[in-house]
Amino acid sequence: MSTEPSPSEAGVTYKPPFLTFVLIAVNTLIYAMIQFQGGPTYENLVKYGAKENGLIAEGEFGRLFFPMFLHASPAHILFNMFALYQFGRVFEVLAGARNLFVTYVLGGLLGNAMSFALSKSLSVGASSSLFALLFALYVFERYQQKINLETTGIKTRTALGPVIAINAVITFVIPNIDWASHLGGGIAGVLIGTGLIMKHKINVRMMSMVKYWRVDPATLQLRFYQREGFYLGVVAALVLLSLIKVPQVSFADRVFGLGVLDASRSSMEGHADDELTAYRSSFDDPTSPANPETLLQLSLSHLLAGRYDAAVPVLSALRRLNQHGLGSAEFASKSTLALLEQASESALSRRPLDSSLVKLLTGEEHAVAADLSHCQKAADYVHGLGFYAISGLLYECAFFLDVGNKELARAGIADLWLESRRCEEQPISPPHDENVNPYQWTRSQRNACLLELDVFRSQLLRLERQGRLDVHGTPVDDAATNLGPQR
Repeated sequence: MSTEPSPSEAGVTYKPPFLTFVLIAVNTLIYAMIQFQGGPTYENLVKYGAKENGLIAEGEFGRLFFPMFLHASPAHILFNMFALYQFGRVFEVLAGARNLFVTYVLGGLLGNAMSFALSKSLSVGASSSLFALLFALYVFERYQQKINLETTGIKTRTALGPVIAINAVITFVIPNIDWASHLGGGIAGVLIGTGLIMKHKINVRMMSMVKYWRVDPATLQLRFYQREGFYLGVVAALVLLSLIKVPQVSFADRVFGLGVLDASRSSMEGHADDELTAYRSSFDDPTSPANPETLLQLSLSHLLAGRYDAAVPVLSALRRLNQHGLGSAEFASKSTLALLEQASESALSRRPLDSSLVKLLTGEEHAVAADLSHCQKAADYVHGLGFYAISGLLYECAFFLDVGNKELARAGIADLWLESRRCEEQPISPPHDENVNPYQWTRSQRNACLLELDVFRSQLLRLERQGRLDVHGTPVDDAATNLGPQR
C-alpha cells in the first residue's frame, strides 16, 4: 500500500491541459488557412503579421505578437506543435492555464522583440514561446530538486538540462533559425518561472510531486518576491528596451517592408515583357506617357543634367522596350540598343554624356528639357497596364527626382516585388548543355528575378550613408534636393 500523498491530499486539484490543445489548434488552423492561400511564402507571412523590422519601425507593433502563431513550413509547424504538446501539458498541470497563456504570450513577445533588436531577417514561429515554457519548466525542476533535497536528503538529476543543451546546439548549428528569438524566449521563461515558484499555490503543486512528502506546505519559507508581477514587469521592460532600435531602422528597410506589404495585398498578376507587343498601341501612341521616344528624351535630359540615379532606371526600361520591338523602327533597332547600353554605362559610371551620343540617339544636338514629373506619370500609366518591371523602374526614377518621397519608393519596391514574384513563378528549363550545372543555372535565374529590387534597395541605403536623407526619408540638407552631378 502506497504511503505517497495524492494531489488531493496535498490540497491540489489538477485540471486537464485544455489550453495546450487550444493553442495547438489555433497554430494549426492558421497554418492551414495560409496554406490554402498560396502557402507560407515571404509575402504571405508578411501579410499575416510576420516579424519584419521595417514594418515594426513604421508602427506595426502587432508584429511582435502575431509571429508566435505563424510557421514557415510543414516541418516547422510539426516540430513546434510536438514540442508544445510535450511542454505545454506539463506546464499547464503545474501552473494552470492562465500562467500557460501568460508565459506563451510574453515569451513570444520578448523573443520577437529581441529578434527585432538583433536580427534583420523575417521571422515567424512559436519557438520563442516554446523556449519560454521549456526554461520555465527547468526553473520548476530545479526548484523541485531543492525541495526534494531539503525534505528527503535525496539529490535528483535534471531531465530538462540535456534538452536545453540540444536545443541550444540546434539553434546555432542549423541555418535560418532565429537565435535572438530563442534567446528572448529563454530569458522570459527564466523570469516567469522564477516568479511563479514564489507563489504559494505553485509551491504546493511542486511539493505534491515530491515523493515521501511529510512537511506542511504552510511552513515553506518564500524568498525574494512573493508575487510574480515583478518578474512579469521585467519581461515587459525588456520588450520595451528592445524597441529602442526603432529610430535606427533604415529608410530602405522601412519602404521595403511597406512595399512588400502592398504587393502581398495585391491580387493582380503582372505581365511578362513578352506580352508588351500585345499592348503596342499603349506605348507607340505619341501622346502616351510611356512612349519610348518620349522616355528616351527624358533619360537623356537627366543624363545631361547629371541626374544619374534618375537616368539609370529609365534607360533600363528603354532597353526592355527596345528588345521587344516597341517604338519606331529606328528606336527598335539593334544599333539603338547598343547606344542605350553606352548611355547606361555613362550613367552608372557617373560620367557626363557625350553630345555625339545624344545626336545619334535623337538626331539633335541636345535633348529637350525634362518634365520632372514625367517619370511618375509614366509609372502610373504602365502600372495600370500590369508591366510591373517597367513601372517599378519608372517609380524608381520618380523617387530619385523627389528624394525622400516615401510613397514613390514604396510604389517602386511594390512593383519590383510583384515582378519578382511573376518571374519566379515562371517555369524555367536549363539549357541542353552538359557543361551547365542545372542547379546553379536555375539558382542564377531566380536571383536575376530579384536583381532590380536588390539594386534599388542598395541605392536607398547608399543615400542614407551619404547623409542625403534620414530614416524617415526626410532630406537632411541641401544635397538631398540637389539634382546636379553627384560624384
